[in-house]
Amino acid sequence: MPDSSLAAGPVEEAEPEGNIKMMEPEEHILSDFEVELDPANRNLRFVNFIVDRLLFYFFSRAFNILWGKFLRIALYETETDRYTALTINLLYALFLYAFFMGLTEGLFRGKTLGKVFTGTRAVNPDGSPISMKTAFLRGLSRVVPFEPFSAFGGDWPRPWHDKWTDTYVIVEKTSVTRG
Repeated sequence: MPDSSLAAGPVEEAEPEGNIKMMEPEEHILSDFEVELDPANRNLRFVNFIVDRLLFYFFSRAFNILWGKFLRIALYETETDRYTALTINLLYALFLYAFFMGLTEGLFRGKTLGKVFTGTRAVNPDGSPISMKTAFLRGLSRVVPFEPFSAFGGDWPRPWHDKWTDTYVIVEKTSVTRG
């Protein structure tokens, strides 16, 4: 006869094989973890901007070597008027810049070569790394005319591409983040 004193509580019925029982969402283990973001100052942001622009210049030159002949034929050796060709060329350059910035920030989880150089990173307000979608939105918002000048206003440099995508550029060594 089995000893009933060994039973600790009611026995749960096993789920039929092949069915997966979903657990109730629980509070994340790091939910009480305090996040402290140390924003990058104007000098660091300016260095990021210069380094990233120089890198984009070399990237675009290499890209144009590969695709330049095709673009020249498509834009200038057809019956396209000069102003239409210049407009298409400008839109192409803006798209290429947005793509380049979005791709580098997306692949490197909020970093570009400029940010690697200065030890900064783009993060979400909770300190987590940005997603690929957010990185591409940041890249697209950088092509807005006069966007670089938006970093000069206010006490803390938060350009439009940070405000519109709800992201922050932080100094990694002095920030406490979740990611």
